[in-house]
Amino acid sequence: MDGPSRTRCAALALLLAIGVAACGGPFLVFPGGALRGQVADGPVKDWSFAQDKFVDLETRPADPYSVTVNYVVRDGRLYVDPAEGRRWLDYMREDPRVRVRFGGVIYPAHAVLVQDPAELQGFDADRLIYRIESR
Repeated sequence: MDGPSRTRCAALALLLAIGVAACGGPFLVFPGGALRGQVADGPVKDWSFAQDKFVDLETRPADPYSVTVNYVVRDGRLYVDPAEGRRWLDYMREDPRVRVRFGGVIYPAHAVLVQDPAELQGFDADRLIYRIESR
């Protein structure tokens, strides 16, 4: 790689790093730190308002780690289905306190592993399913 190409790559990497640091959470497929935004006034009883394709999920409160994940809302309940081997799943197992962000609003919550067969109906049997409960 010649000098100008190397300089362009370095500049692009720097801009990407600045973008990741500035967004207050994950950036596209890159994990981030603490979510930034307005914290909700109270707990959520019904997550049916969630209409985005993805949710920003923050784990590990002592040293926040955030990712963008798929979710499902069923009967007003919010669910995520992490795959084994994901760092954020390990963090959720260690400490179930999480925060989720929809539309710039952050909701403190707990991640609860779903084990009730009735509640698991309709989900892939090979996946772990966590219910996100507002706190």
